[in-house]
Amino acid sequence: MVKVLCIVQARLTSSRLPDKVVMPLGKDVAAGTVSDDHAGKTIAEHVYARLSLSKHIDKVVFAIPVGTCNDALERFLNEKGIPCFRGSEDNVLERFHDCIKVYQPEIVVRATSDNPFVDWQQADRQIEALSDCDYVSTTGCPLGTGVEVFYAKGLEEAYQQASSDREREHVTPYLYLHPELFKVRRIPYRLTLHGDYRLTVDTDRDYEVAGRIYEALYDGYPIPNERIYQYLDAHPEVSRLNADVEQKEKDLISKR
Repeated sequence: MVKVLCIVQARLTSSRLPDKVVMPLGKDVAAGTVSDDHAGKTIAEHVYARLSLSKHIDKVVFAIPVGTCNDALERFLNEKGIPCFRGSEDNVLERFHDCIKVYQPEIVVRATSDNPFVDWQQADRQIEALSDCDYVSTTGCPLGTGVEVFYAKGLEEAYQQASSDREREHVTPYLYLHPELFKVRRIPYRLTLHGDYRLTVDTDRDYEVAGRIYEALYDGYPIPNERIYQYLDAHPEVSRLNADVEQKEKDLISKR
């Protein structure tokens, strides 16, 4: 039974960095620090590995658009043994809704495939905090490390009632923008930060930052977020590389 389903939305057609989810991160075999099994994993694989460490998530599935543009992504995920669901390209709320109909979870975790530093421990804290709420997010975590947690029944109502393009494209706005209908909880991040770090991958500079971190810290096992922030604290020149990158859309799973 899938009580807690994590749905990772993914596509190959990013406007600023196409194919980013299948771009590699991590040291190569020539560096002599990791085995062949762990060298050159892609962003999508890192996201899957990190979320799979959750104590409460029963299944992680990538939800990708229909259409030939993402056929290669489906083949890639199948080759890697990563569960994949295909649905609406532009109406991502519908894509999530249809995926939920297949797996029938009670609780849904929403994640995105361009976040190779997603914090699985904070995801567990959000799942534990859901309880009598309808929706839980985290405040104060770096962009690119957070998730959203909500009950599947709430998303069903959002699917039936949401009317704006923003609500359909970004899945959850109908939940957190209607406090008269849904009980929303925002919990603080579990770690203390000493910098304002951007840890999503949306541009070449974001990818360079992610690459620097993985080259320095990756040993074949998902990097704990504590180590990531310690590294950035000690190497401010790295975090400065993408500090001024403008976020295109304020659909921020983190820092909302």
